[in-house]
Amino acid sequence: MPRHAATLTHRQAPLVCVVDPDAASRRRVATLLGSLGAAVESFATARAFLARLPRAMPVCLIAEARLPDMSGLALLQELRARGLGIPTILLAADADVGAAVEAMRAGALDFIEKPLIDRALVTQVAPILEDDGHRAH
Repeated sequence: MPRHAATLTHRQAPLVCVVDPDAASRRRVATLLGSLGAAVESFATARAFLARLPRAMPVCLIAEARLPDMSGLALLQELRARGLGIPTILLAADADVGAAVEAMRAGALDFIEKPLIDRALVTQVAPILEDDGHRAH
């Protein structure tokens, strides 16, 4: 479908999706990423997020490692099975080294322990948002 000139000159903010069963955590991450210029969509479950794809393809995914309907690791594997290489950061309140290593082997960009350290999240997401801003659409 051809793009109109208005679409090319007025670019939308890059989309980041947040999947976390905790509403307060979703709001905190959305506020932080919104301050970086990202558009943020939040989901309480992995299945709700997956149902939204590919209508809204995020440039980055932030997901809790322990979701009520599937693990963050299972979500990474599902994305890989669908051929979607979305940069993904997993968050966990009770992380251990083994879980972090497993997530990284499955393709996670990073594994950040909660309570969320804002600087760590910004350090990982900001370059993705910047790269998307320079990518031709």
